[in-house]
Amino acid sequence: MASLLIKDAKYVVTVDSKRRVIRDGAVVIDGMKIVDVGKSSELKRKYPRAETIDARNKIIMPGLFDCHAHSYQNMIRGMAFVLPRRQRGAFLLGPTLRLQGVYTPEDAKASMALNCLEYIKSGVIGFCDWGINLRYKIDGLAEVVRDSGIRGVLGKSVMEFPDYGSCKNVIDKGLIEDKDECIRDTIRAIKKWHGKADGRIQIWFGPRSVGALSVETYKEIALLVKKYKVGITYHLAELGELDTGFIWNTYGMSPVEFMKSVGWVGPNVSFNHCLYLTGIDYKILMETGTNVVHCPGTGFDTRVQDMLQMGINVALGCDGGHETNDIFLAMKLEKVLQNRTPRRDLTILYPEKLIEMATINGARALMWDKETGSIEKGKKADLILVDLNRPSLTPILNPVNDIPSRVLGSDVDTVIVNGEILMENRIVKSMDEAKVIEEAKKRAEEVRERAGYEIEWHWPEI
Repeated sequence: MASLLIKDAKYVVTVDSKRRVIRDGAVVIDGMKIVDVGKSSELKRKYPRAETIDARNKIIMPGLFDCHAHSYQNMIRGMAFVLPRRQRGAFLLGPTLRLQGVYTPEDAKASMALNCLEYIKSGVIGFCDWGINLRYKIDGLAEVVRDSGIRGVLGKSVMEFPDYGSCKNVIDKGLIEDKDECIRDTIRAIKKWHGKADGRIQIWFGPRSVGALSVETYKEIALLVKKYKVGITYHLAELGELDTGFIWNTYGMSPVEFMKSVGWVGPNVSFNHCLYLTGIDYKILMETGTNVVHCPGTGFDTRVQDMLQMGINVALGCDGGHETNDIFLAMKLEKVLQNRTPRRDLTILYPEKLIEMATINGARALMWDKETGSIEKGKKADLILVDLNRPSLTPILNPVNDIPSRVLGSDVDTVIVNGEILMENRIVKSMDEAKVIEEAKKRAEEVRERAGYEIEWHWPEI
């Protein structure tokens, strides 16, 4: 049987185990799953009664994954991310936390809706959210993800101290949480939401960064993660002396050595950033199958090429409000960062590696690789169509080379998740686009006024 035949694609970039690229290809979907992939001429004969989508002059490829997100920052990125002059380092902490500290649950829902809408419009079918505070009310956020149709890993915050590494008392008073209440609410959310929405929602632990937890709490979370079979998403080795130096000075170990000592390693753990690691750190990541999520949009470099060569799973993230939520753009930025002198090594970071980081590596980092991340028979129908009828995408003679170099999220025409068409011909079907945008605009201004936050201008406003 077949309910949908996507036919006559210029290319199908499968990212399957053989990494096949099928010219004049087609994909057949029945319910939530892919039931056939192959040449369009063959599948049109085989499934004559299936409903069809015309994919002429389009690329069919797996949907993308943003493995490090801050959904609650989407609504304030035009405010907190206008940087004061000459400020560096942890410049984002003050204004960002101040604005987030006055959020209501409805503000958080509006920001999540904006987040999901932007993902659909740019071909991202799954994401991992970090640090969901008690004040945001995770149930409302899960409802938004459920109704949007995309996949979401919701990482619930746990904090014990209002510190960030060596910076003491930096967490805004509106975001300070009680550790025991955080853990209770995370367990409640796991029982209520984990695996729901046809498997599209996961609840993980997304604890606050280094300095916010005691060793005992790290170990307590490790036991809970094992008991409930969920994951951990966590910032690690992001800001040099501020957090990496804190680990060395406090625990006498490298970052991943410390994480291993408290039980935070394995295929269900994703460490975000990982800029300041040592050789022993890479060895532990490799041996334990622990994931790394690199966020090139934040402007930082890391040893992605070395990690990939060692077999470490490296995925991509947009890092919340710092940038647009466009993983195609993240691929381009990663390419620029990794293929530049003096460390350029094109034998490691070929374009296909970038596509893998955005698709199957992302699915693996979020423990979804058995059911999504590639286009192959038996996997969930999670795929996107890229429209090539654009000057910037003419001609396309090698899609594997051209996708990381030339495609943007705005080139995505159609998005399908679990067999449901969420967007077709750039029209979003699962969300009211105009309503989401207007609600976010209104609430963003209310948040700014509530926080008493003024935007700094460098040119005169008249």
